[in-house]
Amino acid sequence: MSKLARTTLTTRPLTAAASKSLSAPGRCAAPASAVKASTIQSRRLATQATIRRASAVARPSRLIFAATPSSSRKLATSTALPNTSHHIDSDIVIVGGGVVGLGLACDLVASQSFKPSSTSNFNPITLIEASDLSSLRTWADDRAKYLSSQQASSSSSFSSSSAPPSTDNLDWENRVISLTSENLNWLKRLGVYPYLVEHRLRSINSMRVWDGLSGALLDFDSSDLSSCSCSSSSPSSTSQISVMIEISNLQQAMLQYLEQGPGKNICSIKHGAKVDSILPGSKIQAGSEAVEQDPWPLVQLSTGDAVQARLCVGADGPNSPVRKYAGIGDYGWPYNSKGLVATLRCKGLESGEPMVGNTAYQRFLPSGTVAFLPLSHSTGSMVWTLEPQVAAALTQLHRDTAGSVDEPLARLVDAAFRLPWSHIERLFERVKAYTRYPLAEGQKRDWSWLNSEIPTEAQWAEQGLGLPLPESGTGQVPPKIGSIDVKSVASFPLNLKHADAYLGASLNSSSLLPSGFLVGAMAALGLAPQGAGQGSGRARTVLVGDAAHTIHPLAGQGLNLGLADVRALSQTLSKALDAGADVGSYNALKGYARQRYWENQKMISAVDHLHWLYAATPVPLSQQADGGMAQGERDGLVKTAAKEAMGRGVVWARSTALEVINELGFVKNAFMRQAGSTATSASSAPCPTSRRTYSTCTRRTTLPKFSLGQQVRMHSSHPSGPLASDAYTSPAKQESAATTSTPSLASLTPFQRRAIVDMLRVDHSGEIAANTIYQGQADIFGALGDTKNREMAKEMWETEKKHLQVMRALLRQHNVRPSLLLPLWSAAGRALGGLTALLGPRSAMACTEAVESVIGEHYDDQLNELKTILEKEQVHDSLPLLSGIIKEFRDDELQHLDTAVQNESQQAAGHALLSAVIAAGCRGAIWVASRV
Repeated sequence: MSKLARTTLTTRPLTAAASKSLSAPGRCAAPASAVKASTIQSRRLATQATIRRASAVARPSRLIFAATPSSSRKLATSTALPNTSHHIDSDIVIVGGGVVGLGLACDLVASQSFKPSSTSNFNPITLIEASDLSSLRTWADDRAKYLSSQQASSSSSFSSSSAPPSTDNLDWENRVISLTSENLNWLKRLGVYPYLVEHRLRSINSMRVWDGLSGALLDFDSSDLSSCSCSSSSPSSTSQISVMIEISNLQQAMLQYLEQGPGKNICSIKHGAKVDSILPGSKIQAGSEAVEQDPWPLVQLSTGDAVQARLCVGADGPNSPVRKYAGIGDYGWPYNSKGLVATLRCKGLESGEPMVGNTAYQRFLPSGTVAFLPLSHSTGSMVWTLEPQVAAALTQLHRDTAGSVDEPLARLVDAAFRLPWSHIERLFERVKAYTRYPLAEGQKRDWSWLNSEIPTEAQWAEQGLGLPLPESGTGQVPPKIGSIDVKSVASFPLNLKHADAYLGASLNSSSLLPSGFLVGAMAALGLAPQGAGQGSGRARTVLVGDAAHTIHPLAGQGLNLGLADVRALSQTLSKALDAGADVGSYNALKGYARQRYWENQKMISAVDHLHWLYAATPVPLSQQADGGMAQGERDGLVKTAAKEAMGRGVVWARSTALEVINELGFVKNAFMRQAGSTATSASSAPCPTSRRTYSTCTRRTTLPKFSLGQQVRMHSSHPSGPLASDAYTSPAKQESAATTSTPSLASLTPFQRRAIVDMLRVDHSGEIAANTIYQGQADIFGALGDTKNREMAKEMWETEKKHLQVMRALLRQHNVRPSLLLPLWSAAGRALGGLTALLGPRSAMACTEAVESVIGEHYDDQLNELKTILEKEQVHDSLPLLSGIIKEFRDDELQHLDTAVQNESQQAAGHALLSAVIAAGCRGAIWVASRV
């Protein structure tokens, strides 16, 4: 038996019978005789015991946080413990009363493995929290009183109007999280959910994530979750990606469950009690010659109390005292960034802005991500990753202008989702420079210049792009911000850390085991604590949540990973109790570490690599604020050229990957499910769900001076009048049975049903290729400075974007899988468009002519097939609509063909050969896409 499996003389492994005898009247309480003996023994401990103290070792200074050196194991010596006013024993001591610590206590109580103790010096579960939790007990009532007062003061403003109020009258906190559906369902299973203040929850049903340099888009929708579920699912089932909730709302619900729920009195909560020290306390009788091998952690509190634990759980954050006591090191690095958070109040309908829906927005900028998360119909939460100097400058800006009529920081947030990066960077530099400007005593900074500077940058951006900036009415960006809550702006440093182990006892594993070889190798490389695998860790300790790992917030997985730890640890402990095992032993706990360590490592690594993919990529010169002048002077011609090539290559590669993934619904579904998004029943949904829609057929309106422009996507060949595709793009028509119900093709022959499936798959693949062809042409023409042909390519690209949007909806509606070769079609289209543009404008137009000629013929063939199908009786309403859409798209493609001919496509060098090669390739691609 390895040393890890051995226990102390007085706490040997529990058999099933011994477990019951030691846990009466509950599973972990002692019988009367044992209690009396334990009481006498605990009094003796106040004057006589053996303890060990850890030797402090300085942490080396380096960019990567070195593993925290663990203490060396020494034999215990008799030392008097500090005087305590009350000494108790506990089977499980949870240090940390945040969401993770409270959640673990709730799960253990709900497991019914513990019962209330009948003695004053023993608690089955003890939770220790340094802060005062009293305010959480009245949190729900305080929020209700505030809401009532705000509604009373504003009731007169809305008594004569049926429109919803522009504000929700709620005092939101800036500490909010995106709770995954998986964790929300867990709260429901425990019985914690009824204690939540439900109207302060907001479901996220869709997410829009895009590259701030290229505009490449990744679009998540909860309907993809439900559509991938089994066909026998209830029609009332719904799905959501996550739910926005305040941290305090979670904490107060968990606290109420522990104090008022069916398992009340099982968990003793000691709040306002800081951990002074954690010492290895002994359970050996005084005068005994036995040597303590498996001491119980003794937690000394600032209140004078001491709690001795069979198992000590560290849920106490990144600077965990439990981790330090256990001798567990950690590794990681700082991101040299800060997360700026704020509560955003949107302008609302009276300002011509849409209400806040159920869509989250995230834009990847070179400085970091900026995210908008919905809280209510009029409020959102922001998390903005910034350089520390920029975060400090924006915080100072808010401090100087909070409460003003037109807050500059609100305008900057609007700009962050709309302006090109070069203009945002220029605004950052000016704000930083202005905050460094010295002021006379008593003088305040005048930020009024910024309110006019931002619209000016927007006008310059529109002139440079030749297109209006995206507008919130199209669903591409969040609603504009009216104000920011005064006390909501705060920042926090971003770091990555991961503990070397989750169990102190795992550092004592035999070096002959595979894990021992691994730990020894890591220790030799400086990636594990000194002495790892040599008996240097303290047993009866386990880490969860931030005490075990911290992660970049861009994926919103930090707290969700902690709750996943909680679920796994609770299941592990329940199994140990059912088997009559010692819950503090390594054998009882090792399953938790095996289950969670590599799962967490995978997520931490994936998010870290995603961050560096965007943060470490050189920004192309054309997208820098100064056009790359400073970089050229600093790096020289050769190094600047190398960075430019690498930057453009990485931006192209990651953008292409985003676009390909965006077409693979099963991949996006896997991403969402890996992140904890699940389908739920409609009855358990915390709030109504709504499907986000995009309107692409909008007319351009006259732009007021100094305002961000409205996004325009003019239809190329149908400037006015109703269109068949409006059924899938117009919110007013999108809920009809022809567009929402899955068609029944029972009246069709197998050949006709296969024709419909092939038709949709091929058309979808064609739109992918068409989008990338025109995108590749626009990119090359832009790089060459050919504004005229760049704008022409962009105009045709805008039409293809709408086509692609409709084809995606048709694939989902008809349950047709996309082509397995989408990456090939995307890459081939981008290469074809870029290559023909490099050959010259006429060659690019010859490419358009050849492609659109083949597509026009292909659409004609499809219309003939549909004509035969539509002659059947009882045809689903979607099929006549599909015929109308194909006619519309065919006319669009023929319009592109006419445009190419008008722009001298047939005068291109080698026109006949070029057209023949491209046309043959298109026909081959159509044949392959229909089969693969």
